[in-house]
Amino acid sequence: MNCNNEEFAAYREWLNGHEKSKLSIEKNIRDIVKFRQFYGKSLETITKQDILNYKEHLIKRYKSASVNSYLISVNNFLKFTDRDSLRVKTIRIQRRNSLDYVLDEKEYAALVECAKNWKNRWLYYLIRTLASSGIRVGELQYITDSMLETGKTNAYNKTKMREIILPKNLCMELRKYCEERHITGIIFHGKQANTLIDKAHIWRELKRLAKAAGVPVEKVHAHSFRHFFAKQFLSEYHDIVDLADILGHNSIETTRIYTRTSRQEKQTRIDGLNL
Repeated sequence: MNCNNEEFAAYREWLNGHEKSKLSIEKNIRDIVKFRQFYGKSLETITKQDILNYKEHLIKRYKSASVNSYLISVNNFLKFTDRDSLRVKTIRIQRRNSLDYVLDEKEYAALVECAKNWKNRWLYYLIRTLASSGIRVGELQYITDSMLETGKTNAYNKTKMREIILPKNLCMELRKYCEERHITGIIFHGKQANTLIDKAHIWRELKRLAKAAGVPVEKVHAHSFRHFFAKQFLSEYHDIVDLADILGHNSIETTRIYTRTSRQEKQTRIDGLNL
């Protein structure tokens, strides 16, 4: 079924009115289409038991985070249709006590060195930008040639605004890169100069880079460099409050994940006790 069907026009407008991002709106609608395909009947006739059956169906097939993501979409739709009584609880996920699959310094250096030697160096500058600022891949749209003079810019996410800061040495290199390639506006742009490079393309190129650099592929994705930045910042400055501000977290509890060690680090510490 086409997600652009007029059936969802009002729902799309409702989501937009609640200041959901474009990507979030499309995902919500896709998830409702998925639910209706499972249910096989009109969404007007669903019962609480139908949704509980769907929840059980999801639990058997997906990880907890994915199950919750689908259920949140269903709950949003029920709220839109004034059927709050049918909403179901999401799965309670135990807080992770380890932070695994985070790049270490040697792996990051290997990725940087490998990307530096590639003919087209956009990926080299992209991973350095992500790792030097802790920004999300979607926030690369705010990294423009005009912000390099000060190294500062504001990023907007729905109703929230935060400041992005790049290190001075990286700004100098990016200015030279832009001059050489006559780049204006968004530095990491796609086919159109005013649009951000496709995230799927970034994902594919990072996987290719990981293989070439000999770094575990599962460790290398755009968000890996946000994690790497956070771990390095905490290791150097031990200031979780400042880190929360830099990363744009609403709660310091979200930032606490970066205080956790990996399973291997825990093993090494325990082995080192010699008890």
